[in-house]
Order: sequence, then C-alpha cells, then structure tokens
Amino acid sequence: MKILYSWLKEFVDIDVPCEEIASRLTMAGLEVEEFERIGEDYLLDVSIPANRGDCHSILGIAREVSALFNVPLKLPAEPKFLEVGDGIDIEVLSPELCPRYTLRFIKGVKVGPSPGWLRERLEAIGIRSINNVVDITNYVMWMLGQPLHAFDADKISGKVIVRRAYDGEEIVTLDGEKRRLTVNDLVIADERHPIAVAGVMGGEESEVSFFTKNIALESACFDHISVRGTSKSLGLRTEASTRFEKGVDIGITKFASDIAVEMILKLCGGEVGRLSEFYPVRYEPSPIRFRPERFNRRMGLKLTTGDIESVFVRLGFKVDKDNDIWQVTPTSYRRDISLEEDLYEEIVRIVGYDKIPSTLHERITGVVSPPPEWERRKIIRRRLNSLGFSEVITSSFIPVQFDSSFGEFYREQVESIRVINPLREEESVLRTLLSQALLNLAVNNVRWGYNDFSLFEIGKVFFKRDKEYIEKEHLGIVQSGRFIYSWDKEIDASFFLLKGALERLFNDKLSFVPAYYSALHPGRSANIIYRGEIVGFIGELHPDMARSLKLPRIYLAEIDIESFSLDFFKTGLVREPNRLPKLKRDIAVVVPEETQSIRVIEIIREVFDGILENYELFDVYKGPNIPEGMVNLGFSLDLRAKDRTLTQEEVEERVSYLKDRLANIGGRLREW
Repeated sequence: MKILYSWLKEFVDIDVPCEEIASRLTMAGLEVEEFERIGEDYLLDVSIPANRGDCHSILGIAREVSALFNVPLKLPAEPKFLEVGDGIDIEVLSPELCPRYTLRFIKGVKVGPSPGWLRERLEAIGIRSINNVVDITNYVMWMLGQPLHAFDADKISGKVIVRRAYDGEEIVTLDGEKRRLTVNDLVIADERHPIAVAGVMGGEESEVSFFTKNIALESACFDHISVRGTSKSLGLRTEASTRFEKGVDIGITKFASDIAVEMILKLCGGEVGRLSEFYPVRYEPSPIRFRPERFNRRMGLKLTTGDIESVFVRLGFKVDKDNDIWQVTPTSYRRDISLEEDLYEEIVRIVGYDKIPSTLHERITGVVSPPPEWERRKIIRRRLNSLGFSEVITSSFIPVQFDSSFGEFYREQVESIRVINPLREEESVLRTLLSQALLNLAVNNVRWGYNDFSLFEIGKVFFKRDKEYIEKEHLGIVQSGRFIYSWDKEIDASFFLLKGALERLFNDKLSFVPAYYSALHPGRSANIIYRGEIVGFIGELHPDMARSLKLPRIYLAEIDIESFSLDFFKTGLVREPNRLPKLKRDIAVVVPEETQSIRVIEIIREVFDGILENYELFDVYKGPNIPEGMVNLGFSLDLRAKDRTLTQEEVEERVSYLKDRLANIGGRLREW
C-alpha cells in the first residue's frame, strides 16, 4: 500500500520526520518496507497484515498515526449536493453475499482527461490515469478504502440486479478477456446479462468512455469469502478485490459514494439523481468485556485506567465502564476485534511493545511434558539416522497423478480430500499415504540429477471414510541407487536391504506376506504384518510406472506407526550376556514351491520357542534331487537355553516335532 506523506497530512495535523512515522507504524504492526523522496514529498510503502483491511487506505493509515501520536483525526466534511430526477432501480437476490449495495445515477457528465493534480497524485502511487470519472473512483478508493465502480448508464437495460451467476454464463471484463462464470460467482447484472463481476472487475460493454453522458456509480459491501473465491477461480486479482477480500467497512459505503459524487460534480459537471440503496440489516458492533486489572496482570504492565481508556478513545472505540468490568465496542471498520485478547493487543500496540518489562511473571506453572507420540518419533528418527537414512519433510499436497497410487493398502473404501481452490494443480490433493509424496520427491531428485538417496518421513496422512475425515501418522521410506559406498565397499538399495532396515527398526517383530499393489513390482511387494494385522507395505516401484516417470529402481515402504505403542520402541534393560554354550544347527526344509517362507519361519519359531536365539535363511534351491514343484530352503539356527546347557537329545526331540509340523503343510526335512 503506497502512501504519499502530503496526502496523509490532510487527515492528521502532524509535523514529524517521515522516518519517525515509518518507525512507529512498523513497531505497531504495519511494516513500512521502504520510503523514498519524491520532489518535496515522501512515498511510503506499507505492508498491510491480512486481518487489517481497514488500513488499505489513506484514512486507515491516518487513524493509526492519529492513535500512535495522539493527534486529532481530520475527516472529510459530509458532502452536500442537490438530488434531482430519477435514479436506477436495484434488486439484490443474494443478500448473504451483498449485505449493502448503493447505486447513484448522475446525468449530463462530461468525461475527459483528469486535472493535473489528480493525475500526478494517482501516478505517484502507481495508478494509471484513464479519465476523470474512473480516476475519481480510484482516488476515493485509495483515500477511504471503499472500492467504487462507474457504469455507462445508457448501456444498462432496465434495473440493476445483484445475483449469483448462472453456470456457464460469460462476461467480457475490462481487460478484454472472456470469463466463464459459475453459480459460486456473484455478478452485477441488468435485465439481459452480467455487466460486472462483483467486487473484482467491471464489464467491457458498460465501460465509461469519453462518449459517456450518464453514469451509474456503484458503492457496495460484498462478502469477502465470495470475492476471494471468484478472484482465485478466475485468476483475476485487482485493487478492488484485494480490499474486499480483507474486508471493507460497511459503515462507509454511502459516505464514499457521496464523496465521489461531490468530486464528479466539481470536475465533470452533471446532475445527481436518486440514490438507490439496499441495506436491510444495519451492522451493530458487539461490545466486548474488558477487565483492566486482568490486562495488567497478563501483560506485566502497570497502566492506569485513564491510560487504557485514552488508547480506546484514540482508536475510536466506545467505552462503558462499570467498576472493574468494562464494555468496549469497536467501530464498524475494525471487524478484526472480537475477543478481550484483541483489545490487549491494541493497547500494547499503541502504548508500545517496548513498554513490556523483561521480567518473569510471578506465577510460574510447571513444565509441561511433551505428548507420548513425540518420544516415539524421536526414537524412530534416531534409529533410522543410525541406519543411514535422512529425514525429509514433504508437502501434504500431492499432484493428482499420484492420488490413487498404493491405494490397495486401505482394505476399506476411502476417499482422498481435494482442495477447492489449489494454489497450483501440482498441489490439489491431500496425500492419503506418505509414499505418494515421497514418490513425487523421488521424481524431482532424479530430475535434478540426484540418483542416490535413502530418505524417510514421519508425518500425517489424510482421507475420508464414511463421511468422516481421518488423520493418521505414518512412517514412509524411499530408497534409490547406492546406499553405502566407500573406497572398499559398495551396497545398492534393494528390496531386501529395505526389509532388513525395517526388521531392525521394529525389533524383528514384523512379518512380510507377498501382496499385490498396482504401483509396485508384482514379484517384489509385500504387506507388513504386526499381530495379525496389516500395518504397512514394502516393495519396488513397478517397472512400467518407473519408465513413465523416468526413474531408476525405486524402493518404498510405509507403516502406520499409530499401530505401535510407545513402549514398543523403548529400549529394554541391558541384560547380562548368556554364558551357556550355543548350539548351531543347519536344516534343509523341502516344501511346495507355493508355500511362503514366512509360514516355514513361523513353524520354526513355534517349534524352537524358548531356545531359538537367531535364525537365517541362507539358501533357496530348486533343481536336481529336489522333486518337481518343490523348493529347498536352507536355515541356520542358533539354539541356546537361558538356564541350562542344551543336550543333543533335547534338540533332536524338537527336530522330530518340526518334522510333524512340516508334514501338515506338505513339507519335510531333507536328509544330508
């Protein structure tokens, strides 16, 4: 928001250096990003916070300066002019999107170039001069913060109607572009078609030109959410839409119109017709309870009630005092004030943040312990870092192309959550799985020339199930290229390397069962099982998908970590090493080739329960001496009891039991 110092001084009688005004505004929350000298004047560039729509004008900044320096505010005098003749009838069909609308008819105007002083003032703040009528609307908007629009009244058929657009309805706006509208857009229309997109831009057909004789001057208050949505959907952002989005003062609608009318009569001539106004429900600000003693205690200040009341009066607030509890009513232009804490902020802003003493409060509460899930995340991070993985944080939004990837993980039907007005098409859907975002990250890494990475993320996933919105915390991992490399050793990422990392991370408590995922390699994908439930998946990206995305071999895994308690990840007590002798036994198991190795491992665990210290599948063989349709699995077992030395007889007894269990699945032990 560009402000001319000379223009500002028309509203506040102040004679301090421009640098001091810039400093005070910045410390009060309105950062002056820069100011420059323009001849005998200064131009300030003020950054306006999103909740301070009232400051998008010379008057708004002047109010702040008036309060900060405690000097009177000079408001423009109430315009006076004679109304003659008829006006243009209006009808508001969408009052929820337009709580106030005014239209003033002015006939016999002479449209031409603006006088020099008006052109120079507008050009100094970056607005191109068009003609005297349009320049006046821009001038008043910059001065008071109320957007105005002038129509060529002779090009309006019948009455003016404020309504929602029809789906597919079109309008050519002032920039010459044809815009296709939806029912979510508010338009200003005559009895034939739209003549303006409400709060955003006027229509080309009803534009004021040098041939215009009669004008209809619009001043209105439109719903900020509606204007924001229309501006985004049309890709059209204007000075008017910026102000409506942040909220304009509904109390200044008619006053701004009258100021503009007065200027038009002086610079363009003409006669003023009847004002048509729609304002069915008058806006009345609600009072807010305020307790001075509580404010001082909370802020650590010692302001008197007189000091506090002075701030409220300078801000234009109404104060009703009843002993220790006040009722403070903000003005119509301060819609951002709704809580007692908002009043606290206003007092401190005006008095000065530097007045808050740097002391500890007298009442110190105890230290709040972090939630348990923080500890779980910390343990997982530490373990994965020690295994050579690096943490990343990706966006919660993903491209549409990855929306359905890995969806087989959810056995129940779920819906992804789409963003109504995304900033980019690449960020239009909330991720249902971390793997979707990590795959997008892999695409970018490879595109930039980084083919070796081992990355993980702990984050939220989002989906909708049976009309309920659900958030869950997952762990996602993506690997590609070299995992470990040095002068003497090189290990590439692989399915089994990633599987081993997960087994290490989850204390060998996971099981892996082959599963089908359309986005994963059919022979290198599996569900991850914990306590009989599917908690995740692991696999290599499907070769077809990898080729389409121009990726090398990519390995992914994802686990719902909310399925594991915090105690699961906590490291147990250090135990004294077992000093008893260990018995090593190799066995060869012949089973039908369709039998999953995990089924054989489960049987071995059950048979040797209590004495099985470790096991390793070291060989898978099919060929001579193995019957057709069978496969040989070689296991190495480390056997040791905790309280005694194992005997050969005890081990042979367990081996005999193993033979019986294998027979139940069509297998046997192979004799050496």
